[in-house]
Amino acid sequence: MIYRKAKFQDIPAIVEIAVISVSNNPLPVNIDREAMARMAQACINPAHFAWVAEDEDGKVVAVFGACVQKSFWYDKMQCSVLLYYSLVKGAGLKLIREFAAWVKGRSAIKVAVLSLEPNVDPRLIRFFKHLGFTRETVTLSYVRGI
Repeated sequence: MIYRKAKFQDIPAIVEIAVISVSNNPLPVNIDREAMARMAQACINPAHFAWVAEDEDGKVVAVFGACVQKSFWYDKMQCSVLLYYSLVKGAGLKLIREFAAWVKGRSAIKVAVLSLEPNVDPRLIRFFKHLGFTRETVTLSYVRGI
């Protein structure tokens, strides 16, 4: 497995993985591939985080993307995870480690937030906690049509 920063030519693969990710526990919304591509392009920037894992054939099999913005209520930055998904079991763990190190290496980021699916594997939660993502909050969503 090769782990690296995402490149613009990875965007189609990132979008395909994102579509798979949001289709696992789907919401009654229309998937907007163009919006996904625009956001992926925006995150391929040193201010944000976009990394991929590719297999020995050069196929992107895992993605981790996050964006950073000024917090609306405190004096530093917030990092929000947009996408974490792996097509190959275990391929994304190094991406999570890389993300955790990236966040911790940027003093301007005061808070990093991620939301996990309702039926996430508890081992993934333990892994994130092991890396320092220990504050748990309740996230509620209103979804039109549910």
